[in-house]
Amino acid sequence: MSDAKVTVQRQPNVVGYTRMADGTREDYELLRDLAAPFRATLVDRILLYMDTLHAGFPGEQVDRYEHSLQTATRALRHGADEETVVAALLHDIGDQLAPSNHADFAAAVLRRYVSPATHWMVQHHGIFQGYFYFHHIGKNRFEREQ
Repeated sequence: MSDAKVTVQRQPNVVGYTRMADGTREDYELLRDLAAPFRATLVDRILLYMDTLHAGFPGEQVDRYEHSLQTATRALRHGADEETVVAALLHDIGDQLAPSNHADFAAAVLRRYVSPATHWMVQHHGIFQGYFYFHHIGKNRFEREQ
């Protein structure tokens, strides 16, 4: 087999490589430019994704969607700033895709858009809510004290 580099003729709006190592500056600039409109619609995609929270965690009297709205409403009514209200709304968006580490998932999504303090709050909200039930499932309800 030859070590010769295979050159793929570029089609409009498609990179010319099949292996990332073979990409050129032009390829990566094209990807950046094509991704800009997609990145600009992140908020719309997150709000659409919120609808999936209606279908998670059977057995609860309040689904995650309603819980998220309740949490954001409570933050708003208590005078929280806009960033905190948005974080309250989105704190459980990881429940469907990462149920074992949903707080880390939500924090990763929000990291670029919120302060370090708000990021920390979202990332650790699971251990704070654990105070109410950890002792029922063999965990330390005071884990949040650490």
